[in-house]
Amino acid sequence: MLEELGLGRDQSIYLDERLQAMEQLPLVSRILNLSLEWDRSLSLHGPDGTVVEVRGRGEVHEAMTPLREHSVPWNFQRIDLDSLKSMVRDLLPCEEGEGYLNPSPWERTVLHSGRPVNLAPGEVGPGKFQEEASVTELVQTGFYNAFFHYLNPLYISSTGLRSFFSIETFMVSIQGSSSSYTLFSSRPFTMEFETGKVKVDGGAVVRRSTSWREAKPHRMVWDTVNQVVDLDCKPKYKVSLLRIEPSSVVPLHLKYENGRLHITLLNLDDKPVVSTLYLPARVTGASLLDPRDISREGVEPEFDRVKIPIRRWGLLSATLEIRRLLEALLKKKIIST
Repeated sequence: MLEELGLGRDQSIYLDERLQAMEQLPLVSRILNLSLEWDRSLSLHGPDGTVVEVRGRGEVHEAMTPLREHSVPWNFQRIDLDSLKSMVRDLLPCEEGEGYLNPSPWERTVLHSGRPVNLAPGEVGPGKFQEEASVTELVQTGFYNAFFHYLNPLYISSTGLRSFFSIETFMVSIQGSSSSYTLFSSRPFTMEFETGKVKVDGGAVVRRSTSWREAKPHRMVWDTVNQVVDLDCKPKYKVSLLRIEPSSVVPLHLKYENGRLHITLLNLDDKPVVSTLYLPARVTGASLLDPRDISREGVEPEFDRVKIPIRRWGLLSATLEIRRLLEALLKKKIIST
């Protein structure tokens, strides 16, 4: 989940310019058990409430991340396909043939046979479903200046009004007074904005909306990494394999084996939320793990769902014990078309 940052566990590291730009550095250092060093001694506070000590010279100063404003290109990783396919086999009746799975635990629109198609959260269905690539260009926004919101490790960073802005990233939203443009891709691209004109090097999909929050840009870039999955079986019913609410919560990691589901969730909101996971299964047990101190606590599932409280900008792992529903109950979950 954090390997792409080039950090190993149990290291002592100096805060270079890249680490100084990470809002979630305290959380990352807790997860990886890093010892932080810098020119100054700091009590470093992250946006999720995590506090770590930074060894350095002089008296200890209280500081908040980031220590400098900059983009640290980072993207979500692809969810484990074998785990998703195992969940389908264990939880849903399948026949010989082909099927598809929307890995996104939310509704998404994909391009199929040259037209946009809406898929339900975690939709599993029969037949072949080939998702097509969509890359568009944005040349002129009509804005003189704008606010910018971009994806940093485990965080969405924001800037004040700028008439010029240049960034390397996987996702950036350009927010004007009445509309917003979001650019995103599964690969890093460079965007330059100057008094309304936009140059993109590397290619990106562009979506327009009233506001960047309404666009849910973190979901957009997650979808580009996790495309529709081909199944080597034909599901008997069209149902949702996994649904997650609210919209600020995204899965970073998923592993399923022998009736046990491990899932790590990130809340990309500046407010705490109670996230709900819905499954086409009976949840017989559930526990939550805080990766900051490896503390675990049990939670009471509600038949086919579990509620998970997550702090602002927080990260939490859940382990669920699940088993197949009776077919009569599964039929009640069929997606209406």
